[in-house]
Formats: sequence, structure tokens, C-alpha cells
Amino acid sequence: MDSITHTLIHKCLENDRVAQKLLYHSTKDYLMSVAYRYSIDINEAKDILQNAYIKIFHNLSSFNSDKGKFKTWASKIVVNEALQLKRKKKEFELLQEVEIVEAYTDIPALHKLTIEELSKIINMLPEVHRVILNMYYFEEYTHKEIAEILNIKSSSSRAQLSKARKLLIKKWESYNLAI
Repeated sequence: MDSITHTLIHKCLENDRVAQKLLYHSTKDYLMSVAYRYSIDINEAKDILQNAYIKIFHNLSSFNSDKGKFKTWASKIVVNEALQLKRKKKEFELLQEVEIVEAYTDIPALHKLTIEELSKIINMLPEVHRVILNMYYFEEYTHKEIAEILNIKSSSSRAQLSKARKLLIKKWESYNLAI
């Protein structure tokens, strides 16, 4: 952890309002992008972020820089907040038992997409697939961690990720044909 973030966290723990604002402003764009990956609605993403910051500041004393970076710790809080909201709204339910399909499929020319185009295609995926795809690739959770968080089996996480990849390819192909 860099010394500036370390100092900001220390001052935040002393209830220094200026430090809290600086920590917020130094992380809000990154954490908003995390929240938005889990919600395609900007207002919902803002709600997720707001609730996450309440928890971040409330639990700041539990952050341990020896275990990882502050942004990683904070992004896990954002992800958990997003998933809690989705559970509360009952927006997605995962099947406990699903057939495991081939895990890897190459997507030709995917590297030519812009971030905006890729985000648009990912947002077309069903909620379950988008969540697992985000958790696995962007937050770098293992299948075991995803399974624990979502209360499913690791094999279900792998299967849902595989389905997400296949759907991503189909969406990409139809998006590619449309442009």
C-alpha cells in the first residue's frame, strides 16, 4: 500500500473528514465501475456504491494492508453489497445442479472490441452469468470463493461461467453482424 493511502486510512480512523473525502474521491471512480458491472442501472449502481462506502468507513479498522490492497478490499465490499441487493430484489437465482460444459472457447477478434462495446455485450447477458463472469474475471474470485459467496457448488460456478462465455460469444457474434 502506498504511503498516501496508508496516511489517509490512518486519518480516516481518527474521524478526519478531509481524509475521508480524499479517500472517497481517490477510490470512487474505480469502485463505481465495480458497482456498475453488477448493475446495468446507473442509479442502482450509485445506491450500491453509497451503501458500500458506509460499510467501508464503518469497517475501515478491519482493513489489513498485509493481506492486500485497499482497493481490492473495498471492491469486495462493493461486490458483496451488489449481491445483497440482488438477493433482496430476487433478481437472480442460481441452479444448484447444472451440467458442466467445455470451459474454454476462443473468441476470435474479441481483442478488437473497445471497453464500451465489451461492456455493452456483457450487459446483454442474463444476470446470473454477468455476476459470475464479473466475479471470476474482474474481481478474480476463485470458483470456490464464488460458490461460498453465492451459496452454490464450485461445479455450478464453473458451469455458469462456461455458459456465460458461450452466451458472450453468441452476443458478440450478433453484435458484430449488426455493426
